[in-house]
Amino acid sequence: MGMITAFCECVAGGCKRLALSPPLTHEAFDSFSSEAYSLLERHGLIHYHEKNPDLPAEERFEWILIARSQDTIGEYLSVRERGFNPSVSLEPFWGVLSYDAANSVHTGFDAYREYFS
Repeated sequence: MGMITAFCECVAGGCKRLALSPPLTHEAFDSFSSEAYSLLERHGLIHYHEKNPDLPAEERFEWILIARSQDTIGEYLSVRERGFNPSVSLEPFWGVLSYDAANSVHTGFDAYREYFS
């Protein structure tokens, strides 16, 4: 919940257009999603539950998208519809995640994906 709180502050404060919660098992999502949604509402934010059906079942995880507008979530979903998945690479999502390619360092899931592959 600490990471979700921090991402809520980043999105609500205008530092990010969209944030992804930490990767969650289905069980973890079920155990605290109502608390996370309540926190999002208190910040005046909206959410989308990404179930990642395109990942193999044994490797599947979920996350919560955190945004201020439905247009931002729509932009994320548009990139997903083109066959990209942030669990594979964040680069196609940099714009909607407010990453600046010119000044960015190895960020987000990309920063530690190497350690788990």
